[in-house]
Amino acid sequence: MIKEILAQIFSGIALAFVVTSYFTNKKYYLLFQSLCIIGLVLSYFLRSEFFAMVGLFIGLFRALTFFFYEKKGKDAPLFLSFIFAGLTLASYFILNLCILKTARPLDILYLTSLVFYTFTFRIRNLTVMRYLLILPLSTSVLFGVFSNVTTFVLLTYVFELVADLLAIGKALVISKLQKTKEKNEI
Repeated sequence: MIKEILAQIFSGIALAFVVTSYFTNKKYYLLFQSLCIIGLVLSYFLRSEFFAMVGLFIGLFRALTFFFYEKKGKDAPLFLSFIFAGLTLASYFILNLCILKTARPLDILYLTSLVFYTFTFRIRNLTVMRYLLILPLSTSVLFGVFSNVTTFVLLTYVFELVADLLAIGKALVISKLQKTKEKNEI
């Protein structure tokens, strides 16, 4: 019972950080996403979702690495995405096939999400990144719906997906308004 309560608390904290991340610039977005990942890792650990925990732990290092590149105003090298994707794939095979001896389809769904996050988060253009985030966020929501996650973990992914879609919609509306304004000025 105490593990369940702690898992809910950590996932609630993760939700607070992910909400905060959407009201900042790209540099701080990655920082708050990293703090969110820490909460999710702890929640997954307490719920015995070990592949999700290890995959996100690797994701934490990825987010922090990309955060430092972003902070310096530089693009993260593409080879880093391949390294983090390789580590994620290796963790799946080592943990699920060698240690736990399970190969749950849900974990493959989440594996797909984590690999997509690896390539998406290195993109510095926030608009492009938002479009590309739709796929990994959607598969993360599906993973949350069908696996052993806390309510707040699921809400974290749902919030991120909805916020991402709203940000895309807002950008499209602002773009149309600017074009209309430019057209009327001519």
